Amino acid sequence: MEFLVELCNEHDDLVRARFQSRHSNNKKHIATVQFDNHKQQPIDAWYCTCSAGAREVGMCTHITALLWRLGVNKAVISTDNHPLSAWRLIKAIDDSTHFSENDSNSDDDNASALNDSDTNNSEDDLS
Repeated sequence: MEFLVELCNEHDDLVRARFQSRHSNNKKHIATVQFDNHKQQPIDAWYCTCSAGAREVGMCTHITALLWRLGVNKAVISTDNHPLSAWRLIKAIDDSTHFSENDSNSDDDNASALNDSDTNNSEDDLS
């Protein structure tokens, strides 16, 4: 994805990028991010002109691509060491798939304890 990052002359806290739509050659989207470098969480707001850009929860892929480009790709950060790198995420998923013999028994113990609890509650309802 190729896009042009622009800075605003009037407002130094705005950055925007123009994106060509992947689905239509005659559509362009503009993703805008407002930030404050003096805060611990510097991103204040964002908006994109695409159909998903006005959402209140989360963000569209255009905003995500702009933030990744400015934050991870432009900064000299090794992607292997970055906490959101694909390598680290795959390693975490791989680590979570390894279970010991005791882990599988604990599920059986939980199921039998739940069944015992249901049986006791049924007997209480009959009295």
